[in-house]
Amino acid sequence: MVEPPDGRGLRDVRVRGEVVGRAWSLKDLRSLLRRAEVPEDVDLEAGELVHWRGGGPEVWPDRPWRRRAASVLMAVGLLVTAGALGKIGKTDVSDALTFGGRVAGATFLLASVVEIIAAICAFDYLGKRRWVYSGAVVLVGVTIALALNALLLAMQIDAREYSHYAWIWPTLLVWAFWALRKISPRQVWRQSPHPRKVATGAAVAGLISIGNLLYSRVYVPYSSPLALDIAVKFGEPQLNAKRTVLYVPMTVNVKNTGKVPLYILGSLYRVYGRSADFTEKARGMTEWKADVQAGNSVERNTKVMGSDLISSGEVMVGSGGSFMEPGDAGSEEKILAIPANSEFDSIDGAAEVVVMRMDRATLSVDFMSSGTTSWDDSLSHATDAPKWVADPGDEYLKYQARVYYSNEILNATRRPRYATIWWVFNKTADGRQYSYLMATISLKNEEGREPSARDSQETSTSYGLYFITSATAREPFAALVKPPAP
Repeated sequence: MVEPPDGRGLRDVRVRGEVVGRAWSLKDLRSLLRRAEVPEDVDLEAGELVHWRGGGPEVWPDRPWRRRAASVLMAVGLLVTAGALGKIGKTDVSDALTFGGRVAGATFLLASVVEIIAAICAFDYLGKRRWVYSGAVVLVGVTIALALNALLLAMQIDAREYSHYAWIWPTLLVWAFWALRKISPRQVWRQSPHPRKVATGAAVAGLISIGNLLYSRVYVPYSSPLALDIAVKFGEPQLNAKRTVLYVPMTVNVKNTGKVPLYILGSLYRVYGRSADFTEKARGMTEWKADVQAGNSVERNTKVMGSDLISSGEVMVGSGGSFMEPGDAGSEEKILAIPANSEFDSIDGAAEVVVMRMDRATLSVDFMSSGTTSWDDSLSHATDAPKWVADPGDEYLKYQARVYYSNEILNATRRPRYATIWWVFNKTADGRQYSYLMATISLKNEEGREPSARDSQETSTSYGLYFITSATAREPFAALVKPPAP
């Protein structure tokens, strides 16, 4: 008995009243009959031995090429989703900067395995359905793909940026809607021996995937506040034998007193000699306002004339791109040589360190090797820094390296960012010298764009980029140049 074709073109075959299988074509039918030990020379068109219901031997609605193409397309979509989830999960399970991110990575790896199993089951479900659970597995796989690709596409749109994955999410989302229509969830529900378990499995799988994705994207894990102590201290000064040069020891101490490991992007100390004019007559409100406008303190009998750079350099030489674990400390000792007849009012020393939190992002290892200068081999000025960094003609050292997000989901939906730091030293029109650090995190080749206040806030929040400055150590110059002992 050959039964009428079902909606997919399959016809049940009964031998002696028992179903021995399902056939797509006459070739399939003969194969079933051989396995059922029916003689091969049976005339299939003979009504005495073979009974046809719903159409004779010429009725086979199946379109093999269409069915096989649908199976391949179903499996390809599931495998591409598995590949994307596997790459994200494999990276996060070992490299995510938070525990929650690593849990999300493990979930993505598990989801990738489910997608691979679903891809294998797709051939059975769109075929003869020999395994009763193949439809349920495919439904779970498609549900995961639909949920994750929809959210990843939403993240991509929210970022308003193009990444290498940008074309995958909308393509897979369209595929997921097609796959849902193709497998017909209602049909899977009816054919499953445990429909409630199938529905629960699909829902739980989707919710877990969505929850972990939202966790990785939205949740900002609690982290201890950054705490880096920087202190500058002058030592006991000494005059040379001719009393023409004053040697002043200076120590700069840096210690990570917090609980957060930090990348050191750059460090700099600066020592200035301040010139001031003392007047016995009290200065008035006009002079005070001029002091405030110039960024100086208001002083009754002293007018600050300016500051000259005495010494400047790295606090921790060669430390750019390195990191400080909690409790790590560094110390640098300098000897300042100052002409004893200098007309300074005081000498001022301060230091600053530019850091990035290691629990927010990671920095590529080529930071120090990326150094470039604003001058050429002949030491002539060759390149200007961006205008927001320095004036034309100012000299600088520049370092730049790739910054990676705290989890691979963000790396997949965001364009790459780069941390750039400049050590600038310049000379003003009146001959005074200055030295300072500038840093930013930006897209490739966009470090020349001046960051807005919002950009700076986002940089601090997303990557933990901070400038940490010490208190200013100040010593009266007259007290340093002591008169000779009697």
